[in-house]
Amino acid sequence: MSSELVEQQPARILVVGAGPAGSVTAIALRRELPDAEVTLVDKATFPRDKTCGDGMGPGARRILEDLGLRDVFAPFHTPTGVTITGPGGATASIEDSTIAHGDFRGYVVPRLDLDEALKNAAVAAGARFREGVSFKGIELLDGGHVGEGVVGGTARDDGPGSRGPAAPDGATTAVVHLGQAGRTTAEPFDLVVGADGAYSAVRRALGIGRPAKKHTILAMRAYATVKHPDLPLSDTLRFDFIDELLPAYGWLFPLPDDRANIGIGIPVDLLAARDRKLGELFEVYLADLRRRGFDLSDVGEVATHQLPHAGARQAMTARPYPAVLIGDAAATINSLSGEGIFYAMAAGVQLAEHLAAARAAGGDAVLRGAEAARTLRSFEHTFTRRFAHHHRTCGLGQRLMRSRKWARFTIGSVGRDQSAMATVTSMMFDEGSVSLSQVLRAAVRGTVLR
Repeated sequence: MSSELVEQQPARILVVGAGPAGSVTAIALRRELPDAEVTLVDKATFPRDKTCGDGMGPGARRILEDLGLRDVFAPFHTPTGVTITGPGGATASIEDSTIAHGDFRGYVVPRLDLDEALKNAAVAAGARFREGVSFKGIELLDGGHVGEGVVGGTARDDGPGSRGPAAPDGATTAVVHLGQAGRTTAEPFDLVVGADGAYSAVRRALGIGRPAKKHTILAMRAYATVKHPDLPLSDTLRFDFIDELLPAYGWLFPLPDDRANIGIGIPVDLLAARDRKLGELFEVYLADLRRRGFDLSDVGEVATHQLPHAGARQAMTARPYPAVLIGDAAATINSLSGEGIFYAMAAGVQLAEHLAAARAAGGDAVLRGAEAARTLRSFEHTFTRRFAHHHRTCGLGQRLMRSRKWARFTIGSVGRDQSAMATVTSMMFDEGSVSLSQVLRAAVRGTVLR
């Protein structure tokens, strides 16, 4: 096929994983590159559940609003407050008026419903959706033939930080192996987006190693009916960094009809150091909630999940593959709150905008072959730079919350300053951050984040 005919073909983009990361990426790609052929695949059949805290902050809300998807939120719950509890009874809360002023509104949306709604929105935007399709591997074509010596197809994991095998720089496109109903097909794509979660098959096929245990949070959650005789529950997101749990933390996120998502999270290495099972810590949290007056009933089956957080600084691309990782596959979860949906969506939108800008400047060639790989590395650089300071700040916050002394001091100080609590809320659910001078001023004056 002549290069002229290749240039006339629309870009073929494969998005692996139809969670919030993949579906929003497909929607954004169809908006920014309307002539592109966008294929969205997921190994599951929909609707399907996903272990998650279900909390969506203002960052995720804004993204969906900007994409014209405000109606996605209509059936779901909108908390208007955030309360953080620490050791010794330290408490920090943000008031409704502050949230309204700062537009910190978020939602609690069960993933069973959210993922179905976003997948449907991606199809409505023109993406081709194929369910029950698993990613098996990737190879590179060089001049229309599979390059000799190229490692593909097999899921690899060479340990934390690995960049994977070398492959011919002259590769012109990618052949992706997809499995469905016991059959495997080889299909050509110009770009591949790995949005397939913490256990990403795309990441393994690229040879990018898994994050170390110290950069991976192990989470457990269940749904339950929750009431309290004195506290308003339906309007408040609750985080608990209490004595009985540290260095683990707990959450209680409200749903309609007195239902709630209850969970705990702890870095894998610290769980091993405590020599306790995750289920035991979850029971400790339920017992503490009951001790504080929460009436828990109809506690459902627990589910666990790994949350690779941004402290890993994991690679999102691997030379020379025209492929990029986003969302949980790229270990971009907030290490302080465990929130990952916002960064996943933000990456998908920024990727689509980056590709559109690159094509406007350099033509269709930047979306194919070796040029495509360079374009994706450029996106990785800009996206990583955007969130670098934010993730460093959240990492510092996470380390403070492991210490009873510092957790109590920090939460108590924040509780005396609504502007400080607004910043903390932004750190946990948006792009907020603090400077070193603010942290030092907090330690000296006993008030933080002014």
